[in-house]
Order: sequence, then C-alpha cells, then structure tokens
Amino acid sequence: MAIGAEAGPAVAAEARAAIAAEPRPAAGVGSAVAAEAHAGVAPGARPAVAALSFGADVVLVVAGVPGAGKTTLLRRLFPPGTAGVRVLDSDHTRTWWRPYLGRLPYRWWRPIVHVTHYARVLLALRAPGPVVVHECATKSWVRRMLFTAARRSRRPVHLLLLDVHPRDALAGQEARGRRVRAASFAAHCRNWQDLMDGAEATREAASVTRMGRAGATRLEAIHFVG
Repeated sequence: MAIGAEAGPAVAAEARAAIAAEPRPAAGVGSAVAAEAHAGVAPGARPAVAALSFGADVVLVVAGVPGAGKTTLLRRLFPPGTAGVRVLDSDHTRTWWRPYLGRLPYRWWRPIVHVTHYARVLLALRAPGPVVVHECATKSWVRRMLFTAARRSRRPVHLLLLDVHPRDALAGQEARGRRVRAASFAAHCRNWQDLMDGAEATREAASVTRMGRAGATRLEAIHFVG
C-alpha cells in the first residue's frame, strides 16, 4: 500500500517526515539482543536465520507497517493448500469481499474487511493447531484484543516483526499496486516506532523476533512442532 491514490502525486508533509526519518534504535526490542550487536548485527535485529520454530498451539503474529512484506512472506512460506496451519491474512478477506463490494471505493468497505478479518482470527483460536495472523500491530486496541483472546484460549503469542524503512514499505506498496493514504501511512510509521521503542507493548509475547527485509527474504521456513 503506497502513499495513497487519494493523496495525489504530491506526498503529504506528514508522510515525507515519516520517510525522511531513519528508524531509531529499538530500546524495547533491541535491548534484548544487545550482545548480537557486538557480533556485527545491528542493534534490535536478529541474525539471519533459515528457519524459525514454535510450538504447536501458538499464535504467531506477523507484523509490520503496510508494505513491509507480510503478505509476500506468508504467501511464500505458506502457499495455498499448506496443511496443519491456519493463516489469517486480511488480503484473503479483501479478496473474498471484492466480488460483492469491489465497485465501491475501498475506503468505504475497508472497515468491513477489518471486522471480518478479526472475526476470523477469533474463530480460528477456538480450534487446535497453530494460527498465523497477518497484522500491522500499530493499533494498541488490536494488540490487546489479540493477546486477550490468545490468553483465554491458553495459547502463547509470538511476534515476528518485519521492521523495514518507510521507503522500503512504500516501494512494497507500489509493487503490489495498493496504497494507503499519506496521513494513514505516517500514523502507522509513528505507531510502529513507538512499538519498537517500548518494551511494554511486547512484554506479553512469549517471544519477539525482529528482522528487516533482507532477513525476511532469507527466511526459508517456519515450523510448528509439538
């Protein structure tokens, strides 16, 4: 989702500020991997790994700002027909609604997509097995909802944070041909940086893995065992 069709060719000042600002070191997440920085790994980043492993009945939230590469990663690692894992991507929900509402501007039916997506996530938690959730994670009320629902279903929540520069996220939006409004993207970037800077937002997670675009590209598999 790049800077919005509704924003016109000129990028809003808010979005320009978000793009120009280099991400600050992530105090909340990065402090947990300070030792890795001494090995030549950027603070707050995990060394490149080929695979990640989690337990069987977990919730894995794949998070990042619009355009960070969440859907691309999920499509590559969990292609259609993958057995034993329920992948809840809002893009699937959008595709489902498009034949009925596609003639209308997306901003009019975006709330319907979001409500449907979250309802599907909550329903998926009622059945056994791992659940993988596509989520920006830039809204605190959504994070609270996910953690509360997972806790009630006695599932640990693991976070996979795709932390990319706003410029890369904008390029990702352009590549897929779906863009968010400039002001909305700037808000996502601000909230994402707050998430990176604050340990409180992630303290309920069983684990937090943070990687950039290169690390996500090198990730070959996500396994659920147990």
